[in-house]
Amino acid sequence: MMDITEKILSKGIKSVSEAEYLDFIYDSKKYLEEENLIEKGWDEFIIVGDTHGYLNAAKKPAEESVKKDIPIVYLGDYVDRGDEQLENLAFVLSLKMERPDQVILLRGNHETERMNRSYGFESVANRRYSKKLFREIVSIYDRFPVAAVIGNEYFAVHGGIPEGVNSYFEIMNLNHGEESYKEIFWNDPSEEIDTFQPNFQRGGYKLYGEKAVERFLKENDLSMIIRAHQVQTNGYKYYFDKKLLSIFSVSNYRGGNEGKYAHVKGTDIELIDN
Repeated sequence: MMDITEKILSKGIKSVSEAEYLDFIYDSKKYLEEENLIEKGWDEFIIVGDTHGYLNAAKKPAEESVKKDIPIVYLGDYVDRGDEQLENLAFVLSLKMERPDQVILLRGNHETERMNRSYGFESVANRRYSKKLFREIVSIYDRFPVAAVIGNEYFAVHGGIPEGVNSYFEIMNLNHGEESYKEIFWNDPSEEIDTFQPNFQRGGYKLYGEKAVERFLKENDLSMIIRAHQVQTNGYKYYFDKKLLSIFSVSNYRGGNEGKYAHVKGTDIELIDN
């Protein structure tokens, strides 16, 4: 762990000055890929869904990753809603800085200024530190990749596939202002449709169905999509005859839901209580 995270874990966020946190954010920038999509040849890895300011939800899978010396993928949404938002963000960034080639931090829909204003992180950052720190944190969001292709098997994203994008290579060149780029961390799967239709619960982003998933996987010679973005009662849910796995890693987030993360080894996936 980097020094700031050691302080947070041992003494709490109040032990970290604004100058220290700012320096930490500045330092983190050079470790973030600044690419829309990254590819890894990993055969074995840990993958984690939303953690939303719940430090233990990020920490337990990380400990497993370090213990087994295998890579780890976080699917986004590190802040908003939970009580340890600054702590959680520092923790995952520290992991990336310590093990840059073995940690992927994807961008979720809450890695945006608009969502932070609406769901709590802006007020948390301003209350603990200042608007300056909040602005600096927001400035790193564009550096997070939105997708990863792992082991020539898995397509990892926060939300899902965007309409009109057939090859994952197209994602590499998307402008961050394009709707297709935003759909990657906003879209949701639906077993009620075949291809795409508007999702009015998500402000007009998209639902995608089994035919859309099958076409994308076939076009890209992949086996499965692993995504997050939705609370799941059991912490996970398979869709489309196990062509898509949706995981959520915070327990008791809304009522009595379970939290899970996944240990992937080849084509075997173990869902683990979080």
